Amino acid sequence: MIPVKRNTKEFKQVKELLEEYEGLKGAKRYIRLYSLKPWQKIEEAVLLNDTKRDTDILYSLAYEGLLDYIRYNRSKKLFREEKRALYYFKSGATNRWIEFPFEFMGKLKKQLFPLTRIR
Repeated sequence: MIPVKRNTKEFKQVKELLEEYEGLKGAKRYIRLYSLKPWQKIEEAVLLNDTKRDTDILYSLAYEGLLDYIRYNRSKKLFREEKRALYYFKSGATNRWIEFPFEFMGKLKKQLFPLTRIR
């Protein structure tokens, strides 16, 4: 788990990509959104992009919540997994509760991580 501080280039790129893809149909292809109960581990998360019912509604609600967190909620901190482009919010590094997990895929992941080993 790597903290991503708000004043870093990585955080600004993440925010910019999320805002750029807001409301676009292509967002579901490049930005995966997950849902989980706060006490669950990230491995138990449900991918919202592929749900059988009400996919568009669930995805757009989660996306709006994610944008609110990245734009306005300064009490939550952004973290990234070391070996993949999976991001999530937590109150702090020691807190177990994960909120709004999301992952970049394809060209967005390549754009974010040109020099890292994340694949």
